[in-house]
Amino acid sequence: MGELHMAMKKVEVANFNVVFMEKENEAPLLQYFDTIVMPALRSGIKRIDGDTSYLFTDVEIIKDIENEYVLVGNIVKKTVIEIKSDLDFAGNLVDKDDRYSAAPYSAFAIYLKNHRMIYVPNQKGSPTIKTFSAVVKYVLSQYIKQYNAEQDEEQKYLPYPYISIVGIPMRGKIEKALQNVCKIRKLTLRFYPLNGDLEFGEMFGNLITDMRKKSNTKNGELVLKSPQNINGVIDIVEQSNGTVKPIIEVTYPNKSKGRITEDTISEKMEMEFSGDNLQEAEELVNKGKLIENINFVSEGNAEIYERYKSKIVEFLSNK
Repeated sequence: MGELHMAMKKVEVANFNVVFMEKENEAPLLQYFDTIVMPALRSGIKRIDGDTSYLFTDVEIIKDIENEYVLVGNIVKKTVIEIKSDLDFAGNLVDKDDRYSAAPYSAFAIYLKNHRMIYVPNQKGSPTIKTFSAVVKYVLSQYIKQYNAEQDEEQKYLPYPYISIVGIPMRGKIEKALQNVCKIRKLTLRFYPLNGDLEFGEMFGNLITDMRKKSNTKNGELVLKSPQNINGVIDIVEQSNGTVKPIIEVTYPNKSKGRITEDTISEKMEMEFSGDNLQEAEELVNKGKLIENINFVSEGNAEIYERYKSKIVEFLSNK
């Protein structure tokens, strides 16, 4: 047998936060897992943009090494690549008119006990995590719209989701982003309905959730103007742990201004996988379990998981 080929892939870590907006309540993802989430992701609904379409494939439930349930699958970008020019063997630019079908994809694993996820583009041109977020929103909304259109009684309607897929801040990246900053002008923490987490890694408990519900608002922001303690800002952003979207507005020594967002400071790394393509979901899931943030489970997460995990079992592969 030949030596097993290994390939390095970029891995992103995020909080997959989905809350279903009932008339009077905010229902967690797992409450509608069997009636919305899995049926929608397996529906074959495509988001179409010109010659390009996005769809989910190979969506299934498997268990991780701790026998906890994980939602895995691929998001595929089905497109046509046009080649209008190329270089010949002599290095001369020549005209061409070729079209090739292509389907680059990214793999994902969502750990259902805490809704942390890893996202791994398979190649150059694979869908980004921002695209993944947009397609999840579209597919779930279209599925619910189609389902509700077939109902003749309002009480049978499915609720629509509020979806926020937010990168997990990494202390080293926050420090690096702020190392050449002479002043922080403003720190904004944008909040949204949470799926069992407490805001800011339990720093403020349920303060914002209580205020948001009492005022009947879905989202908002907390703004800290001209914070003087950069290390304190680093602590706040790190401890937010993907439960808010942080925006740091800064000034550099040359007086230029900048804006640091989650894209810059979220946890990303390279990991080694077997083969050139991400075809083994078990390997993806087990690699993710090596990441510290993937294993964080709040009390709210654990309680919701235990309450609703019976809704997951029917989708388990190889039961």
